[in-house]
Amino acid sequence: MSAKAGKTLVESDAGSYVAWSGADQPELAVEGLGCGLLVLRPLGLAMPHYADSPKFGYVLGGSGVVGVLPVGGGAAERVVRLEAGDVIAVRTGDVSWWYNDDANADGADLSIVFIGDTARAVSPGDISYFFLAGGNSVLRGLDVTAWAPGVTAEQAAAAFRSQPAVLLTRLSQRLPGVCPREHDRKGLVTNAGHVAAGTVKTLTAADLGGLGISAALGRLEAGGARAPWVVREGAAQAVYVARGSSRVQVSSAAGGETLLLDVDVPAGSVFVVPRFAVAFVAAGAQGVEWVSLIKSPRCV
Repeated sequence: MSAKAGKTLVESDAGSYVAWSGADQPELAVEGLGCGLLVLRPLGLAMPHYADSPKFGYVLGGSGVVGVLPVGGGAAERVVRLEAGDVIAVRTGDVSWWYNDDANADGADLSIVFIGDTARAVSPGDISYFFLAGGNSVLRGLDVTAWAPGVTAEQAAAAFRSQPAVLLTRLSQRLPGVCPREHDRKGLVTNAGHVAAGTVKTLTAADLGGLGISAALGRLEAGGARAPWVVREGAAQAVYVARGSSRVQVSSAAGGETLLLDVDVPAGSVFVVPRFAVAFVAAGAQGVEWVSLIKSPRCV
């Protein structure tokens, strides 16, 4: 086992996307977990897509707008504003787009870490995305005129082949008519609020749109430590270190003196706590903050 930084899959003037893969960390594949980090610069847009894994996104910093079209016939799109500390639940197959609507070139980036349950993903250990627009759109090669009456070849080309960017694009101006609605947050977004030093705040499946997973957010000041813990229901955990650094120890479920992990983990790294294993975290010189997905509806 290891604690690792992710790999940058896309980077442009619109922002970047970093992913963690089961190919690099086999324990992600074994436990069916996945992680990604989206950073959108001002006027950066993550184009409409859906994914093969249920996940939550935790806003590390910045502000932006997201639109989610839930799975299910007749469902209406929900458009919400996200702020730091927000946690948004996204189900498998939900279509979503993500947008930093700050038009100031020197404005703040919107940063969101996603952690998902990849047990039923195309490739366990990886969250795979399927785009409806851009250079890798799943619609790009289809004959649109054959299944969309009234659409000409020129219109189809303009809609599905005129955008060469992959995943992210930067707009020249703000999108008109984008209106977040406060009531759309219900059942979709919850704000974790301030996490006090020396505490762990938990969100259950009820807080995460009934995804069947839960989340934990922790913070320690320099020199602080969290007592060893275990999820007794036998649920694995993926942990993303958001700020600072920590020493992490993870025991083997078999017990004894052999440890699965005993390393210093810097910010931007992910590690896994396997089922029934015991974990211990001690903060580094700058303290530490982390967010984790627990593959159980409850954090017990």
